Amino acid sequence: MAKIRVNGEMFGYDPDHKPMAEMLALEKETGLAYGEWEAGLAKGSARALAALAWLVWKRDGRDVPFADIESGKAELNLGTLAVEADEPPGPTTGPAATGPSPSTGPGTSARSRKS
Repeated sequence: MAKIRVNGEMFGYDPDHKPMAEMLALEKETGLAYGEWEAGLAKGSARALAALAWLVWKRDGRDVPFADIESGKAELNLGTLAVEADEPPGPTTGPAATGPSPSTGPGTSARSRKS
């Protein structure tokens, strides 16, 4: 899950979570077709980035009309808008060290221990 910083606040954002109702609302509010929005994000379009802020606010339960972002009534500073990509998973651990595991203990015979 990516993190989006909007006006200094951090929000979780899953770019693969695209419910139809949200995407239709995004199109209605912004006047951008879904594909235009995605392309605009890739190009750094101010309107597309504003729509991203609108979307993360909406997912957070905030009812901010997109028109309020356009007019400045809802302040949005694009200078503070940042997208932090997912961190790659941490390293995996290798095989367990030899010896008894916490569940087998030293009193379990070697033949009954898992290998």
